[in-house]
Amino acid sequence: MAKIKNLPGDFNVVIDDELFNKMVLDHLMEIHAYEVWFGGQGSGKSWGICQRKILHLTLLPNRNMMCWRKQSTDCFDSCWGQMVTAIEQLKLEAFWNIRESDHRMINVTNGNGIYFDGVDKIGNIKSFKPVHGNLTDGWYEEVDEEPEVGNIRIIDGRIRDQFQKCSLIVSFNPVFRKHWLYDWIYKDLANEDALVIHSTYKDNKFCAKAYAQKTEALRFTDPYRYQVYCKGEWGVTGKTIFDANRIQDRLLKLKEIQDVTPPVRIEFAYEKDDNSLPNKDSFSHFEYVEGETWIYEAPNPKHPYVLSIDTAGEGVDWYAAHVIDNIDGRQVAVFHSERMPTPCTLQLFGLAKYYNNALVVPEVNFDGGSLLTYFQLLGYNNIYQRTKPKDSYSDGYVQKLGWLTGNNRTPMLIELQKWSEDHMNCINDAETLNEMLTFTTQHKKLKGAWWGAEAGAHDDLVMSLAIALQGREQQQCEEIPEHKPLKGELYPEELEMRLKSGSISAADVFEYKKTHSFFGEKYKVQKKKGSKYAR
Repeated sequence: MAKIKNLPGDFNVVIDDELFNKMVLDHLMEIHAYEVWFGGQGSGKSWGICQRKILHLTLLPNRNMMCWRKQSTDCFDSCWGQMVTAIEQLKLEAFWNIRESDHRMINVTNGNGIYFDGVDKIGNIKSFKPVHGNLTDGWYEEVDEEPEVGNIRIIDGRIRDQFQKCSLIVSFNPVFRKHWLYDWIYKDLANEDALVIHSTYKDNKFCAKAYAQKTEALRFTDPYRYQVYCKGEWGVTGKTIFDANRIQDRLLKLKEIQDVTPPVRIEFAYEKDDNSLPNKDSFSHFEYVEGETWIYEAPNPKHPYVLSIDTAGEGVDWYAAHVIDNIDGRQVAVFHSERMPTPCTLQLFGLAKYYNNALVVPEVNFDGGSLLTYFQLLGYNNIYQRTKPKDSYSDGYVQKLGWLTGNNRTPMLIELQKWSEDHMNCINDAETLNEMLTFTTQHKKLKGAWWGAEAGAHDDLVMSLAIALQGREQQQCEEIPEHKPLKGELYPEELEMRLKSGSISAADVFEYKKTHSFFGEKYKVQKKKGSKYAR
């Protein structure tokens, strides 16, 4: 037995260090304002918390601890039993009066207490007072059961003592990446005295060999489950409609690529005319660390691009846009912003100009009308056109601008799902992939089975990517020949011959016919083809 040295207190306590996992032994007697223990199943995190806190409350005076689960019965069934076992394993029974009748543990030498309750009785927490002293330590097991951060703030406010350093501990198994815990850990606690321990079954030397072998086999049979439940990475709670394994593989590949060649963040700037309107010919861009446009691939002057835009709607949606290289479908740029419509529109106008006057495909369900108005005011005409019958008695069609989701939502998502199976390598934006992970099958009372973002997550990047696929049908998919605008009087047969020979493009012909006539009569310009989902 290797005795742990330098334990506090005057007690003749001998502890075998072989009883602890390394991640516990490394921080055995430390006390931090916040502790986060999370990761894969079977990692021994809850057991390690119990071992450390039993030692603390046995050897350090003037401390009291409360253990919580969402429901008090769960707390008594799990936390209580683990604490009792930890006392017995460390051979510290002589120091503790374990009162199962009211679920209390009182230290007979220093009066410290360990108490157990459920956060469902939040009023009890507000009024709780230990037998002696103040509440200095708290442990919330399975904290991911909390739907929001509110109760954690209440608990945090109850753990206080003027003379002792206090500590709030939370532990949980993997939860989806849009859970409030993610931001709480990586943003709220970023500048706090916080110990964050991420562990897997490999960190638990007491993990059963058979369990370890079964767990490791998931690496080959279900890579996504292996990443989330075994490696303890952030995942989703529902069944994602996109292939989670392909997404995970792409995320890992992107990390390798972008560690070497990170994307560039840019902002567009412009001058204003005498009427305080943007000068459409003055747009330029510059690298900006807080820019909301991410450039993964600079524009190729010979390539045609599609810019799809999901305007801010209801709930937590932001403005979201993708630029797609229409030759092979690669995602080359992403815009994502929670700013007001006008600044977003101007950034998107600059992005469209930057990518060779891309075909713009804006959603017009919500704020698309004002975006279209602004684009047209700036003289931008390369905009997606949908078609709709004039009325039930006419075969004629009238052109309309922009993409209308409406009843097309399910078909376009199905098409995106199928496309992603073979083209996941075309997606270069990690946030888009993360959003795809949180896009799951849900069941709603009024809608039945429903594909959508999990609670608290965005769906705008997914929706705008689906819109991009629809818009691609109205953009050419071959390299743009380097031609000057056609001038002079050209016979239709001459236009046709030049087009077939490749000396001019279909876009050249289209633009020529819009601005020229033949023997005094205007050319009939064939309308652009609409998506099969256009309504």
